[in-house]
Amino acid sequence: MSGNAPAIHDPAHWDSVSTNYAAEADRMTGRYAQAAWELAALPKGARVLDVATGAGALLVAALRDGADAVGIDFSPGMVEIAQARAAEVTPGQRALVMDGQSLDFPSDHFDAAFSIFGVFMFPEPAAGFAEMARVLRPDGLAVVSVWENAGGAGPAQLFAQAAQRLFPDQPVPLPMARLFNAPELLDAAFVEAGLQPVAVHSVSYAWPAPPVDWFRDHAKLAYGWSPVWQLLDEAQRTAFAEEAAALAADLPPEGITSTALVGMARKPD
Repeated sequence: MSGNAPAIHDPAHWDSVSTNYAAEADRMTGRYAQAAWELAALPKGARVLDVATGAGALLVAALRDGADAVGIDFSPGMVEIAQARAAEVTPGQRALVMDGQSLDFPSDHFDAAFSIFGVFMFPEPAAGFAEMARVLRPDGLAVVSVWENAGGAGPAQLFAQAAQRLFPDQPVPLPMARLFNAPELLDAAFVEAGLQPVAVHSVSYAWPAPPVDWFRDHAKLAYGWSPVWQLLDEAQRTAFAEEAAALAADLPPEGITSTALVGMARKPD
């Protein structure tokens, strides 16, 4: 991939934050992955694909429930972590480096295909939805989760607010290549891919407000994908993190409530 690619579309960016992502962000997003897995209610032994597996939260949940699951991600760093986690559950290669916009699997192959906060960030989300549809068997289930808030979830929302305060002349970008953050938008993406929408579930959890040091140490994790971040020098990045920490100080004790939409659709027979 070109070095000029936006960070969110660059595997090297995700490699650079993979360890922190596994330790921090996945600890929170993993709850949404577990909820999506339980909502799908698949039988044991189902053949499952996890697109943009990240640190493997959905993949591991599926393997623990007896699914024949594999996860793919374009970031080798993320795949290494997901594979290590999968190996604690079952033997074999369960995580692969692969582009979710061009899957190296046969058509009509999987009983279910998931993408937990992944496909909406692709350069071409429609290609990701289409590939998920292609590899599903007839009547197979597609499950896609997105954030209801277009700015993301948890601390990412505070970083977006900090960017607006510190750099009012800079437009604050969104992590979504296209907006799918309403049920009708998510359903439309399924229909465009040739899938039949089934339901969109709303899942909410509170993210505890991180301490000040978290914002200093993990600003890149929460906002490093942003073009705004790329324009800042180290002093500005420090000020950015401190502004987000100040916003966190005003949060209620329960923290930041973030809602995910979990959309489901089936491939026609």
